[in-house]
Amino acid sequence: MSDSAPLRGGEQPKIDDRLPVLERTPTRLTLFLFGVAYWTSHKIHYDVEAARAEGFDDVLVTANLLSAYNVELLSHWTGNPQCVLELAERNISPAIAGEMLTITGRVVDLEPAGDRTTARCSLLISHRDGSTVLEGSALVALP
Repeated sequence: MSDSAPLRGGEQPKIDDRLPVLERTPTRLTLFLFGVAYWTSHKIHYDVEAARAEGFDDVLVTANLLSAYNVELLSHWTGNPQCVLELAERNISPAIAGEMLTITGRVVDLEPAGDRTTARCSLLISHRDGSTVLEGSALVALP
């Protein structure tokens, strides 16, 4: 299997394989609609003036949307939208509307689990300048 490629039937990843890179640029509309769906009540996620009053340049991306980006990365890689068994994340710095985010992952361990194999992956969401927005890990079921 080559780095940065989705898994194909029968392929098994190796430790240190990189997951395909995902780039997302959440807009104000994205954040508003996501906030409605998830009942996000804090105004800094949908009201520009409230975000600016708190010292931010624009509305902030919610932690739930960052998690959704990580799940999207893992689901695309495995080909299974229900592959995520565990997800742990730590927000490091805020991300704002209109900013491109890069979502990456790497296989750090492979674990036999009965009739299947699971992969432990490190996760990273970065700003355009390479600084960290979020770091995390996930355990995923492999096809």
